[in-house]
Amino acid sequence: MEMAAELGRRAGNPVDRREAVILIFILLVAAVPRLARPDLTEFKADEARLLTLALDMSEGQFAWRGISSSVGFPNAPMSVWLYSLPLLVWPHPYAATLFTGLLGVAAVGGTYWLGRRYWGIRAAAAAGLMLAVSPWAIVFARKIWAQNLLPVFVVGWAIGATLAFVERRRAFIVLHLLCLAVAVQIHPAAIALIPATLLFLLVFYRRIDWRYLFLGAALSALTAAPFLWYLYHRWQAEGGLPLSSGQSSGPVSLDSLRLSLTLVTGEGIHALAGAEYSGLPGERVVRLIWLGLILAGVGWAVWLSVRHRDEPTGQAAFIGLIWFLAPALLFLWLWTPIYIHYFIVVLPASCLLAGVFLDRLSAFVRPPLRSMVWAVWIVAAGLQLAAWAGVMTAVARSPLDGGFGIPLGDKLAAADGARHLWERSEASEVLLVGNGSNPEQQDFPAEFRALLHGVSLRYVDINREALFPAAKAVMLMDVAAGDDSTSTRELYAAPAAAWQPYPVAGTVLNYAVRALPPGAQPPAAIALRPPPLLANFTRITGYNELRPHVDGMLWDVYWLTADNPDPTDYHIFNHLINGDGLRVAQADGTAFAGRQWRPGDVVISRFLLPSSDATREPFSMLVGMYRFPSLENVPVLDEAANPTADAVVIPLND
Repeated sequence: MEMAAELGRRAGNPVDRREAVILIFILLVAAVPRLARPDLTEFKADEARLLTLALDMSEGQFAWRGISSSVGFPNAPMSVWLYSLPLLVWPHPYAATLFTGLLGVAAVGGTYWLGRRYWGIRAAAAAGLMLAVSPWAIVFARKIWAQNLLPVFVVGWAIGATLAFVERRRAFIVLHLLCLAVAVQIHPAAIALIPATLLFLLVFYRRIDWRYLFLGAALSALTAAPFLWYLYHRWQAEGGLPLSSGQSSGPVSLDSLRLSLTLVTGEGIHALAGAEYSGLPGERVVRLIWLGLILAGVGWAVWLSVRHRDEPTGQAAFIGLIWFLAPALLFLWLWTPIYIHYFIVVLPASCLLAGVFLDRLSAFVRPPLRSMVWAVWIVAAGLQLAAWAGVMTAVARSPLDGGFGIPLGDKLAAADGARHLWERSEASEVLLVGNGSNPEQQDFPAEFRALLHGVSLRYVDINREALFPAAKAVMLMDVAAGDDSTSTRELYAAPAAAWQPYPVAGTVLNYAVRALPPGAQPPAAIALRPPPLLANFTRITGYNELRPHVDGMLWDVYWLTADNPDPTDYHIFNHLINGDGLRVAQADGTAFAGRQWRPGDVVISRFLLPSSDATREPFSMLVGMYRFPSLENVPVLDEAANPTADAVVIPLND
């Protein structure tokens, strides 16, 4: 009863000036690294696809599902709904980026609230500051990513649990269940919290008001209803749902515990800066201190849960302990590949347990040592923040050395340049010419589809084709890092003054933007007259001769698309036939996507044929198309539109 009275007194105490200064300082320490330099953030395919869906949602297009997951199952649309909120106010990538950071700051504030309510201001300050400077917590709060939204809702889940189960404020079980439902729909990693909730319901079943439990369950189900409706209709249409864990067996492994501790200590953050970055002096010592405090906090929570199980502090410690352990225990059996971001949910819990232990440790030592304990703690927190700053400095200096990639700001500058030129020149569209042409599968088209939202776009794979529209267009060309043997970059050659480069800081790479006038294609070395007509209304108009390449022989086919888009996927085949009529080399490849065809398009498809001694006396090349995946041939037509052959026969020079 004394502990309960103390809890009530502590919870009711107003925030005095001294505590307000401490809290504001912690929140500022959390906010600055999470919100500063939104241009220096990661922006890759997943971030771009999520941003595209959120932008569509902000414009009134309801999202029934989220982006696809790594296991083949579609994600719930909760993250799309959440990210659409800031985009309603400011439809810009920075709005969603800063929204992530603000929710990260709110998670720090919620962790402080939990620590203060059950263990006092010093424990709260230690926990809040630890989360504020946690390197991985900062990294995951600085970019558009579904799982980066988790911490604030997981903290809400914990607050609901303590208020409902520890303080018997039964209505808060609604908050607990709603935050759980939102978290699970943000990212499946939060599924680990479901068994934790079930355990709480079992342990504290006498404190449950079943009316509120059913209300919370009903509201939670309501949040999932649109996604369940989508899954039902997809099941009906496809006879099932895609699901592949990528794991053929389920061995027991301690990887989940290792990744949890890696995350909460800040270990491994150097991977963002590259192998050459060695970090700051003393980082290893600081991380060992961090690890020791977290493990000691777990041990302290076990002791509190057992020795003070009938008191609020012991029960709150039990909730924090299960919160920390549940994800690692769930993934002990490797039923799916696991990654470090699956354990974002444990970050606030680890900081809370460590903060509580640090407070108890300082209380047990004599006053002269007490100041030393807190001084060491503040220095360690400062070094953790400095470690993150050091990594980001290295990233800004050379972003491609590690796993960070080209920052959002550099990509956004190129996209804005293309958008402004498109508006000024009154071009019909922007061509995204780069590594890949499918925004659902490749990074470059996905990223710039999001950054050029609202602009008419077409996607051209620079390693497969070159597109030249009949109308004026603007072209945004990818950096050269993704070019391979069949790159068509030189086919877009133009005077240097025609290009506007957008450099990637710290590299020699550039994005490039230029206006593309109608009919800008280079002429074919050999034109076919009249150009043969295929049954899909495309025409083979010419070719560039076979020419040697270090990896084989390059071969270009010129063709005109049909006047109307075609949803069918086509492949082009090229069979090199020698003088004896034998096929001595072959190269097949995907044709420029039929769904993107426009009247008057000229496409140059490039292929790499393997070298062969048997090709010393080539006779002809057979060129044609087939539908994919049916492999049905597209016949060549005569003037009366009757099928005459399976391929166009192109005699080659001796």
